[in-house]
Amino acid sequence: MAKLRVGHVAALAGVSRQTVYNEFGDKFGLAEAVAVRVTDRLVDAIEVELARHPSLPEAVGSGMALALRVAVQQPLVQLTLARKDDDDMIALLTTDAAAVIHAATRRLVEIGGTLWPEVAPDDHLLIADLATRMTISHLVCITESPEQAAAKLATWVKALLAARGYPF
Repeated sequence: MAKLRVGHVAALAGVSRQTVYNEFGDKFGLAEAVAVRVTDRLVDAIEVELARHPSLPEAVGSGMALALRVAVQQPLVQLTLARKDDDDMIALLTTDAAAVIHAATRRLVEIGGTLWPEVAPDDHLLIADLATRMTISHLVCITESPEQAAAKLATWVKALLAARGYPF
């Protein structure tokens, strides 16, 4: 993040440096806002994928696979993963990922509630949080294909729903 220049960002946006600082606080705040925006766009694509599946576990797995395939193509994600020695950048997906996690989880709970209204909001929250955190974990440390990771998530979601008495 050391190479990020707020003055350059301000010039590109057509505003003053002070306006950027007032809006985002510091460089990390600016990077975090961009990360949340990228997350929102990714969740837009996931929403379309989820709607293609009548089964919630299959949908969640398919959504995760899509997220992993698409996220690694995002310039911000590529930059973050390429600079693992840059504590500020990798923190966007690790120790300071709260804004990204909350943004994705909130949207996924809303989407899940719309597509599967028979599932309790607390269960949607549990599933969305698990899916978001697993997806980020697999992005940061890829150990298997997106499809393999997604199949595991789908299995866990199916087990959770069965334990709660849902017929998925």
